[in-house]
Amino acid sequence: SSADDDLPYVNIMQTLVEEKAPRYIKMFGLCTCKHCEADVKALTLTNLVPKYVVLSKQDRIPMLTVYEGRFNSTVFAQLTRACKIVMEHPHHGR
Repeated sequence: SSADDDLPYVNIMQTLVEEKAPRYIKMFGLCTCKHCEADVKALTLTNLVPKYVVLSKQDRIPMLTVYEGRFNSTVFAQLTRACKIVMEHPHHGR
């Protein structure tokens, strides 16, 4: 089977968080170092219920749009919460 037949399953929440986190981090004026960014993503994902879906390459963009609409407010709430926590307790420089 060719690589095109590969059907990867992805945690849609992780995909959305990875896509959105950098924008929120900047918006909150949070440190943009890799460590703080990873902390925000990890913390956000810890508080989101994983949602695994199988996405073929051609389905990826339309399906992401569907899920983004469905989970946007949840992802936004947890990203906001995570940004505030990381701002108050940054790990770097300890």
